[in-house]
Amino acid sequence: GYTDDILHEAKLSPYASLASLDEDERAALMEAVRAVLDRALEGELKRTGGLPAKLGDRFRIHRRAGSPCPRCGATLRRVSYEDYEIVYCSSCQTDGKVLADRRLSRLIR
Repeated sequence: GYTDDILHEAKLSPYASLASLDEDERAALMEAVRAVLDRALEGELKRTGGLPAKLGDRFRIHRRAGSPCPRCGATLRRVSYEDYEIVYCSSCQTDGKVLADRRLSRLIR
């Protein structure tokens, strides 16, 4: 969940490896980690009484495939991989490239 939002915040592809990131991308990633987790913690600290909000209510893109990107308005996309899914914006994170669904591509071989 947080991973989708962190990578979106940093404008990084979900398939980028840490080793492939340059210094600026690594700095953007660290800044995004802090920003996303700070927002999550702030939301929890503001909550008073009652039942906690559902975990997914605070995510900006996680579990929101098909919705508009909060940054650019493009449709958020989903990639299934083994038993989990990744949500990303092809406009903000992959320069317009639509990522292949790894679960389906394995079946096509």
